[in-house]
Amino acid sequence: MMYRRALEVALDIAFPDVPGMLFPKLKALVAKGHLLAAIGEWADHVRALGNEAAHEGDGISREDLSAMREFTDAVLRYAISLPREIENRKAANSPD
Repeated sequence: MMYRRALEVALDIAFPDVPGMLFPKLKALVAKGHLLAAIGEWADHVRALGNEAAHEGDGISREDLSAMREFTDAVLRYAISLPREIENRKAANSPD
């Protein structure tokens, strides 16, 4: 659930103009071209895992937890870290 919350907070900050709950927001970001379609597809799988983790008494497997971590990392890198790195590189290379 903490991976989900980390995504919610980060995406709310990075894309304040795209309202909604996490997974509809991810779909909207895909539709607007901010995220790859593959991330939207992966989000459906992770959503199901998150629901299972939240509502099942047994929890989820280590493999599923790893998948959720990797998804969170991928979205944060693609939507937040990478664009900032590109902006910084452009600024460093622009003539004054």
